[in-house]
Amino acid sequence: MTISPIDTLEELWSWKSREDVGEQYSEQLVNFKPHSGRQILVCHDMRGGYLEEESTEGKKFEKDRYPYMFLNWWQIDIFNYFSHHFVTIPPEDYTRIAHKHGVLSLGTFITEWIPGYDICSKILENEGSVEKTVDCLVAVARFFGFDGWLINIENKIDAGKIDLLIQFCSSLTEKSKKMNENSKVIWYDSVLDNGKLHWQNELNEMNRKFYDACDAIYLNYNWKDKELLRSAEFGVLDRIFVGIDVWARGCVGEFHCDQSFALAKLFHMSVALFAPGWIYEKFPEENQICKGIHFWSKLLPHIRTRPLTSINFGTNFCTGMDQNWHYRLSTVQLQPQILSSFCHQVIDSTGLTLFGRNRKFLLFTFDSVNYSTLTITCTTSNSIDLLLNRSEIMDKTGDSTWHIDKPGNLESISILTSSNDETVIENFSIDSN
Repeated sequence: MTISPIDTLEELWSWKSREDVGEQYSEQLVNFKPHSGRQILVCHDMRGGYLEEESTEGKKFEKDRYPYMFLNWWQIDIFNYFSHHFVTIPPEDYTRIAHKHGVLSLGTFITEWIPGYDICSKILENEGSVEKTVDCLVAVARFFGFDGWLINIENKIDAGKIDLLIQFCSSLTEKSKKMNENSKVIWYDSVLDNGKLHWQNELNEMNRKFYDACDAIYLNYNWKDKELLRSAEFGVLDRIFVGIDVWARGCVGEFHCDQSFALAKLFHMSVALFAPGWIYEKFPEENQICKGIHFWSKLLPHIRTRPLTSINFGTNFCTGMDQNWHYRLSTVQLQPQILSSFCHQVIDSTGLTLFGRNRKFLLFTFDSVNYSTLTITCTTSNSIDLLLNRSEIMDKTGDSTWHIDKPGNLESISILTSSNDETVIENFSIDSN
């Protein structure tokens, strides 16, 4: 089944009476460890959303024509699927991929202009209609297995209904937490506490009530240093997501997004990166894996790469694209922690290609995970050595197998190539007791 958005309030309200609400799409959240401090949210907005290549069946591409492929999962904390439908439900495979990499998956609740005003008027008619809407949104998130919502109210609200809107935010945040302790509800900087639609580009007295009712605020993109400095007076820094539009509408963007990231880091604030699919829309005929590496490599000095917390997994590093140029999100597998011009996938071969002779490649880092015994299987096109915790060369116990039979702590695994110019990792797995 391919997931579709919800476009009417009546359709949303019908969820309350559904008998099939359960955990049909649930993918366990692994490699996740709550942490304090700055977080990175990606707001995925591209060509209206719900693209053919994001469907269950996927899409066949012409040779050397790539779809947009997001592969930097270890560098983000939250993935928000965005569209201009009333209720945007993330495609199930985006949530699956996110959860495998320890990333939270959020849908979007948006109302806009005159139709949005009419929807909000019905939702905010009374406390009963507010709670009915909240319960339905919680039921949708539970059924499809994702972790919360971005709330984006892009229309005016009657001043007398503001308290009910705050109740909506507070109740959705609270009930989502009861359903999923890791849930996030994030308010987009839009409507003010007087009901006017006026983007502030900062957290202040006029939008603070919505921030207080939710887990965080996502600032509009036309901020300057002074707006970020003022925002710090009204909230917890890492609960303020500085909006950075890759299209450079209101802030420094495109391949210079690192400048905006550096400012957010200076203020110890989180980041909401809007539309990184710009690299596809701007350069549709180029290699999207290499374009992604170009874009994200400039951000790496300003963001945290999360370690793995689990050591029982296997992967062939698939990007979703097979050798026949058929792209399916459902086939995306666990990615290496750092992609670079010397370490990335090549569509015409299966696996992860390492470029360079006698070179060390850091494949995964771990959150100092304990093990009693450890078995690593790594099938490659040429001979390699495995390095444990950056320095210890492991003894090989089989053609493609390394085994440790004494307890220890796993912090990292690196690969040392031999005298070949290219080495392909075809499959990689770790089992521990």
